[in-house]
Amino acid sequence: MIRKALIISITVILLCPTIFQTTYASPNTGQIYEGEATLTYRNVTVYAPAVASTDNGYIGVISTITVTIQSNGSGRVFVDTLPLAQVDMQGSARLAVKVASALVENDKNSEINPYEFDYFFVIRTSAPVIGGPSAGAIMTVATIALLENWSLDEKTVMTGMINPDGSIGPIGGIPQKIDAANSVGANRFLIPKGQGTYTEIEGFKIITKDVADYAMENYGMTVVEVAEINEAIENYTGYSFSFEESDSEITTEDYIESMKPLAIRLIDEADKAYNNASIKFENTSIPNSFPNYYKNTVEERLENAKTSLEESEDWYDIKLYYTSTSKSFQSLISSRFVTYVCNYYDSEDQEVYINNLLDDVESLYENSSDLAKNTDINDIITLQTVGAAQERITEAKLYLDNAKSIDLIYFSDILDFLYNIAFTVERCNSVSWWVGIGSNFNKTGNISISTLENLALEYIDEAEQAVVYSGVILDELQGASSSSVNYLSSAESLLVSARESLDKDFPAASLFEALEALVKANLALEIIGIDAEDKIDSASEKASNSIARIRKQGIEPILAVSYYEYGESLSNESSFESALIYYKYSGMIAGAISFTNGSLSTSSSRYVGIPEISSSINIWAFEKIGFFIVIFLIGILAGLGVGLIIASLLLRKDGKKPPKSYPPVSYDYTKRHYYPNNQTPRSIKDYYKKNK
Repeated sequence: MIRKALIISITVILLCPTIFQTTYASPNTGQIYEGEATLTYRNVTVYAPAVASTDNGYIGVISTITVTIQSNGSGRVFVDTLPLAQVDMQGSARLAVKVASALVENDKNSEINPYEFDYFFVIRTSAPVIGGPSAGAIMTVATIALLENWSLDEKTVMTGMINPDGSIGPIGGIPQKIDAANSVGANRFLIPKGQGTYTEIEGFKIITKDVADYAMENYGMTVVEVAEINEAIENYTGYSFSFEESDSEITTEDYIESMKPLAIRLIDEADKAYNNASIKFENTSIPNSFPNYYKNTVEERLENAKTSLEESEDWYDIKLYYTSTSKSFQSLISSRFVTYVCNYYDSEDQEVYINNLLDDVESLYENSSDLAKNTDINDIITLQTVGAAQERITEAKLYLDNAKSIDLIYFSDILDFLYNIAFTVERCNSVSWWVGIGSNFNKTGNISISTLENLALEYIDEAEQAVVYSGVILDELQGASSSSVNYLSSAESLLVSARESLDKDFPAASLFEALEALVKANLALEIIGIDAEDKIDSASEKASNSIARIRKQGIEPILAVSYYEYGESLSNESSFESALIYYKYSGMIAGAISFTNGSLSTSSSRYVGIPEISSSINIWAFEKIGFFIVIFLIGILAGLGVGLIIASLLLRKDGKKPPKSYPPVSYDYTKRHYYPNNQTPRSIKDYYKKNK
């Protein structure tokens, strides 16, 4: 690690006024200000493998990233990239600083205030590369190392995105990046957890191969899967962060007791709504003749209401209260739809009924929207509950707009209109549920609207990079599964919604929509060549660990627990793709809240040592080698035996005695280089010398 800690006094003519605090700047635009400042800085250069497109296909290339931290700053981030990447790296650098700052700020063994530094990232590579977010994790590692003044292992190279929760996100082109890592002498390669396999097309077959085998067999390199930034730090520096438990730990009983009354209430409401809809349906004449069996369609919805109600009661009985409320919600929508259809047929003037219904629902929407917008967000609990309310009013607006866009020409159009209206009403009603839940928890952490808006913007930027990056990778594959394509499409829609929510003064909804977009963009890559069911256990475990960790900080992750619970129910129903989304989203929310400014609990960094590189030779390979060694030794012994017999016979025949000594044999002990042409750089400095 190249470390510089120089204190210099400089006089600077500020051609770029962003270098110093705005308090130094002249109030007059265009006027040059001259002053003096004392600066302290450190920097380090690290390798970042990437993939470049050439006439002969895709190859791995090495980028270098020089990270500098400079005192007298205010947390600003500056990025210089040459040549330009396909995905802007500004967002990755900002997120790297955010995650690094959250960890260092709360390290009781460090006196560094990360917000008193400015951060500079200079990225250089030999060819235009695909993507940019895949360097996010190493930028985070380098930033933490600089702030803590820890040395980095030059034989370790990594690839991976950095997510807002500190987890390492998926990337593409791992085999090519291993090739690149080998070119600089790496013996350890860190990859995102869960990406230990890759696919290749051989003939007409898609073959799944092991990344660790590829690295070991080709380069003798060890591959290590890392799930979150703390694991990467340990592999690079030997240091690890451990988090302290809060005295005000919140148990799951607090969550259960807050959701249980709501579940009871909604079961009761759903039961009454179903009974009323059943009575109305029995007493209303709805057309049911060829070719339009409208009554059958409505009756199916009534059956759906009954089924969802029964499922709600079943989930309640096993204490999965959020899942119970979700099923009650579905039942309420179906029952309300049936009621609206019956009212439509029973009305004397059906056009007047439609217009009056629309007026009532628009009024309900406005009131619910005001509630979601004007409820204060001032801590981590209200961030979640009001955020959920804002997400739901955003969804209500979507269905309301859909209803208003329908031309009511045929009765099928009427049915579509009434269903969208029914959904809008129930979504509006759910706003008050979520706003009210927050009162059941103690206030934890502090968050301002300006901080929330900035967080939402950061997460939107990060999600946008992930969406673009995933799109580039999927386009290059030209055979991505429908699941990957669907995840990416959903992520794109959520990203649009996140921007709109922020414009409409729903910053909490914007934040959570951006996080969900990030989850789905990541899943578009993670699921390549793998069934969703194979990812369920690891996603569930990770989300569970994230929830446990944030509870140790004294914060109840209401949304994370709710979505985790719903993921469990979907998994039990074998809806693995949907379950995977909810598990991942749950973990992302819990982790992101952990890294929200002011909420991360106190941690302590300590040196535990860089993990040793373990041999990847398997037993089968060892047995093969042993077998050939035995055969080789037998051959040597047999050859010696035959040689001695022949020599003895010849000597007897010639009457000569064997010599008492033999002339010395010279052996070549010249050092052999594992890497071709002895081009492996010994250090970052050597790398630059070789690339001048």
